[in-house]
Amino acid sequence: MNREDNIITSFSNPIFKELLDLKENGKKSGRVLIEGEDGVKIALNRGLLVKTVTCEYDYAYAEKEEIIISKELMRKLSSYNSLPKVIGIVEYKLASKAEGERIVYLDGIQDPGNLGTLMRNALAFSYRSLVLSKDCVSPYNFKAVQASKGAFLGLDITYESLTDLKNDGYKIISADLKGEDIKKFVRPEGKICLVIGSEGQGIKKENLLLSDYRVLLPIEKEIDSLNAGVAGGIMMYLLR
Repeated sequence: MNREDNIITSFSNPIFKELLDLKENGKKSGRVLIEGEDGVKIALNRGLLVKTVTCEYDYAYAEKEEIIISKELMRKLSSYNSLPKVIGIVEYKLASKAEGERIVYLDGIQDPGNLGTLMRNALAFSYRSLVLSKDCVSPYNFKAVQASKGAFLGLDITYESLTDLKNDGYKIISADLKGEDIKKFVRPEGKICLVIGSEGQGIKKENLLLSDYRVLLPIEKEIDSLNAGVAGGIMMYLLR
């Protein structure tokens, strides 16, 4: 049988339906879809790549099971304007507990693009764990996964309360408009947890009260605020 005979072309094909369900409900199965070669290669190198989805056979992933679909189906599955060369099915589980000397706590981040950017920032600036409040957008969200460009695979992502982190010995440093200029702030010794709130709501009052320190990222008066992804990245860099 030729490989062309194995190409899935129907929207009603059960395998394709499973792929669409995985795109929308990755959290249910512990697996996510990741688009593009960069993310897929990260997954492959970390031993997390389960299968690949392509429009044509690719020897680069020959050791993995491959699902070949038509370009029309790939357009439906992909979030890109141009078709990705490959989409990976990745095994991904949340961590049970935050670890590391530097971690980030996200309070109420609802925008998946911001979450994905913060994932990339955290990995880039050597923050091992990313802790989410219960009202954050899911780290399995398809848009968040794509925005992270595979960075989420290198992080321990978990749900914990800020109280638990404080009890574990982390010094809580909160981003706050009434805080100290972060450029003048001297990072404390020991384990630190940087808390970042959403652009609209900021950090919840009960979490702000747990702060050991509050820091401000000064910006020009003409600008009301920066989005969480941008501000969080700058603060992570300055506190690393």
